[in-house]
Amino acid sequence: MIPNELIAYYESLVKEQGSSSSEDEANEHLRAYVVELKDAWEKRAILRELRFRAGMAVCSGGVDCVETPTTVCMDGRHPTCSKHTDDCFLCVPVSSLSQMTR
Repeated sequence: MIPNELIAYYESLVKEQGSSSSEDEANEHLRAYVVELKDAWEKRAILRELRFRAGMAVCSGGVDCVETPTTVCMDGRHPTCSKHTDDCFLCVPVSSLSQMTR
């Protein structure tokens, strides 16, 4: 079972990084910016996985989406946030996946 404290910790980390505006620095320090983006993405992906393992609903539209699902995908089968109703990764046909990896 995933402790609520662990989920709350990663939620606070994601909120902190989402509020920073380091776009101006990106032009001067591209390498630092890329590292920061990677770090933010990893924390979002970890938070999403922790929520999933704790039995909480997670958006099926992106592996790093931490929005609370409020709707379902266009196919009507999987929970998504309002931004990802038309790009549910669980509805991607297998044939499309094999074409993407070529």
